[in-house]
Amino acid sequence: MDENNSSEYQFIKETIKDRPVNKRRVILRILMVIICALLFGAVSASVFLMTVNHYMPAEKEISALPVNIPRDDDVEAVSEDRTETEETTEASTEEEADITEASEEASEEASEEASAEAVSENDTDSASAGTPDDSSAETEAPRNISYITEHVSLSVEDYKSLYRTLKNVAAEAGRSIVTVTTITSDKDWFENSYENADSLAGLIVANNGKDLLILSEIPSIGEDTELNVTFADNITLPGEVKSTDSDTGLAIISVLLSSIPDETKDAISEAELGNSRGTNVVGIPVMALGSPLGIQGSQCFGRTTSNQREISMPDRNVHVLSTDIYGSGNATGVITDYDGKILGIIAQNTALEDAPNLLSAYAISDLKDLIEKLSNGSSETYLGIYGTDVTSSINEEQGVPLGFYVTKVALDSPAMSAGIQSGDVITRLGTVDIEKARDYMEQMLKYQPGDEAVITVERYSQGEFQEMTFEVNFDDAADHSAS
Repeated sequence: MDENNSSEYQFIKETIKDRPVNKRRVILRILMVIICALLFGAVSASVFLMTVNHYMPAEKEISALPVNIPRDDDVEAVSEDRTETEETTEASTEEEADITEASEEASEEASEEASAEAVSENDTDSASAGTPDDSSAETEAPRNISYITEHVSLSVEDYKSLYRTLKNVAAEAGRSIVTVTTITSDKDWFENSYENADSLAGLIVANNGKDLLILSEIPSIGEDTELNVTFADNITLPGEVKSTDSDTGLAIISVLLSSIPDETKDAISEAELGNSRGTNVVGIPVMALGSPLGIQGSQCFGRTTSNQREISMPDRNVHVLSTDIYGSGNATGVITDYDGKILGIIAQNTALEDAPNLLSAYAISDLKDLIEKLSNGSSETYLGIYGTDVTSSINEEQGVPLGFYVTKVALDSPAMSAGIQSGDVITRLGTVDIEKARDYMEQMLKYQPGDEAVITVERYSQGEFQEMTFEVNFDDAADHSAS
């Protein structure tokens, strides 16, 4: 282009600029990328988990093992201490007899002493020439008998040592004692929130491989109630009510084993349940642990006074273990011997009216079947029969057949519906003979709610006892808890 033309188009100028950045669009794109990435990641994770769950074996849930509580015999085996005492008594009696016999023969020996000295040496030699067995039998030396006549007084240090020992025994037994606390939230009139806390003493009775099982009174549980269990090392963990029995007012509370630290497992132990039957447990020294004074961790010492009193409940009789220990009307906990064996579960509702502050307890031997059922979550069967034993003296004197004597039949119960009446004597449940109340209770454990059975009774009619049979349907005891 020539110079003239160039000057002609000088007014035309062009500047190339970059397109302006749309920040809003950029932000939207970034957000879209992030959202797509998240969606892709979520889909990928879901597919991965589904694939893993399909091809990998699922983790097995820990299943609870059945709890088995051994039963007790009617008469407890004689303890070693008592055996030694009886042997010592028998030995002392024999020794006293020997002493008496020796004193009676003393005068005769004195009168014959002169003639004994006149016996010839030949006779002595001939006597010594006999067989060694005969000689040892005839010349056996009399036993030396010693009597303790010195009086020993205890010093202050002896008393201190004694109570330190008792404290150590109580501490060892206390490893199986826990505190069950319920915390309930509520509001006052001014809509201010507050909490109510109630504590009970509990007893570690079993371990089913999944849960630690604790026996206690039934705690007060509401909709907003928090249930905690505090162990001997002051570690507190959540628990839940597994099962309850309204007749005795007892419950089993479970705590997950997986939630219990190893240090706590080392600090606690399952209770050793003793034998509360027989006369061996009457008059022995015992401890009350848990909350015998209404204060958690309190301890009391004393003796048992009786185990013969009986509380009648529907389809169950429970003996009461009485003590001379003064405690609180709100006491909870256990009665143990000095070996740490549990003899009773404190239940002040069984205390005598004229001695309401003397601690009483359900005898542990009568609760073992109940503890087993509650620990396994089994339902209690119900017929609604109250009764007692027919003693051998009544059987012989009045001709009442041996069995479970019905003293009362609950209203609207399966027993009443079947036609069983007070005054009947149950002699057979199913195919098993019943000779006493314990036989009846043991057979009741073998049935479940909904089962049917035939009960054989002896009913007094027209001047004699006549056999009658009734078909009964077992109910769930929980359905009759209010009756």
